Amino acid sequence: MSNFVNQATGFAKETVGGLMGDEQMKKEGRSQRAQAIGEQEMEKSKEQRQEQVDKVMDDPAVTNAQGKLMAATGAAQKYLGKLTGNTDKEQQGHQLQAEGTGESKLSEQKLQQQQQPTTQ
Repeated sequence: MSNFVNQATGFAKETVGGLMGDEQMKKEGRSQRAQAIGEQEMEKSKEQRQEQVDKVMDDPAVTNAQGKLMAATGAAQKYLGKLTGNTDKEQQGHQLQAEGTGESKLSEQKLQQQQQPTTQ
């Protein structure tokens, strides 16, 4: 049942219970309504948190840092593969390093574009 329906049902129970003098029904209605409101607020909060996470993850500075970390991880993996003679690991490291470097360069371009003043 949706939160709106639960709120309305709880309100109706609370009202009817109050009119009839049925304290149990009144308490159940109040509880149902409060729970529905709480769930609605939690959902709203969850959506707001996700919006903030998405905003941060779309930030070029964050993707630049992620790209640099990926490139460094790839370089280490490539070196380890070369050191141990594991050509597959070396190739995977090379690929990861290239992807990370590319991601970093793209995000640096986005940062530069954001920092340039717009002329009209």
